[in-house]
Amino acid sequence: MLHEMNSSVRRSRAFARGPHNAGMDTPPKTDIAAALNRVLQTHKERLRSKNHWAGLSKLPATTVLDAFNGANSTIDTLNKLADGAGMSLAELLAYGDPDWEMQVKTRRTFRCWSTEDFDALIRVLERRIEPRDCDAS
Repeated sequence: MLHEMNSSVRRSRAFARGPHNAGMDTPPKTDIAAALNRVLQTHKERLRSKNHWAGLSKLPATTVLDAFNGANSTIDTLNKLADGAGMSLAELLAYGDPDWEMQVKTRRTFRCWSTEDFDALIRVLERRIEPRDCDAS
């Protein structure tokens, strides 16, 4: 029985020989520093400055400045920054995407809509246009 346990350990170790961080060198698509700067500019009245935003977020100013300078921020830090700005983390990160302006406009437009409102809009659009292949150029 001891021999069986040792061989299973060996097999288990052999299985895990590959690089554990394969694919981790690919940078994320969201530019967090750009997102933070865009949020600050867009919400200047509420956030005022990086230091004021740090206070609203209950974070040390140095942590916020590090995030603005591109340091790897923790999820906890980003969540606190989002809370301080009065938005969700997903909303904050949307400001870092290449099409951030469209995403922000869309979120603002549909923020208060109910499921019934979306269903009604879809029905209207389905009646007005023929379905088409969005992948076709």
